[in-house]
Amino acid sequence: MRPWLILTALLPLTACQSEPQLATLTDASPETIEALSSVLATATGRARIQLGPNDVTRDPVVSVLPPPPGPMEGNSTAMPALFDIVLMDGDCYVRAQRDGALHALTGLTCEPVPDPS
Repeated sequence: MRPWLILTALLPLTACQSEPQLATLTDASPETIEALSSVLATATGRARIQLGPNDVTRDPVVSVLPPPPGPMEGNSTAMPALFDIVLMDGDCYVRAQRDGALHALTGLTCEPVPDPS
């Protein structure tokens, strides 16, 4: 099969996806925060998480605090896991700053962050 034929066949699939745009959630109700926390717990591989003090309706970055140090640990050097809220093709996602992995925020709505200029 000719390589150009394969590329031509795949072109419509790539045209549908837009570049992720920084966004904020439209609502910070307890239900929204619970849904966000559930997605972030899965993304971090932890059963329980604590979100940082960010306001998700004003700040496009969400932080997941590290677990507290155990009883045998002194000072911890653990850092929070940071995620960007992004809007892509009309759907909301969180994107891990560490590796760029996208996790869908199904059922949540967000709006693009206004351009600072």
